[in-house]
Amino acid sequence: MPDPRSVDVWMRWEFEKLNAGLVVRPQTLRALVEDGVVLRTKDGDAFHVDPRILTRIAAVCSAEDQSRLRLPVTIHFSEAVPDSAYISDALAVEILHRLEAWGKAYPFRDGKMWLPQSLAVDLVLRYGGALQRLVL
Repeated sequence: MPDPRSVDVWMRWEFEKLNAGLVVRPQTLRALVEDGVVLRTKDGDAFHVDPRILTRIAAVCSAEDQSRLRLPVTIHFSEAVPDSAYISDALAVEILHRLEAWGKAYPFRDGKMWLPQSLAVDLVLRYGGALQRLVL
């Protein structure tokens, strides 16, 4: 019978690998576009956002939005809710609605916008680093 502590250590190590590329200090859209700020992952690696995506996002944002929106936006995935994911940033949700023309679909309620997991994965892939995945 394996020692439960060694299993816990192994599980923690595996779990940390899931989020190894996570940006822990998001920057404003304005800083990324105008100042060329380089994002860093929690491991210290450079994290790049596709400049075409930054331009596309900036096109639907006011100057105030560009100063407030912090990228990358985090989409939370949890095994507790295996078929859905959520975003907890109200401004990011509003801007995604503008970009995706969702209308009243996917409302922001109780501090979260819930999405089908398949759509959340698609958004992470399509938005070239402007969205990041956090596995809880």
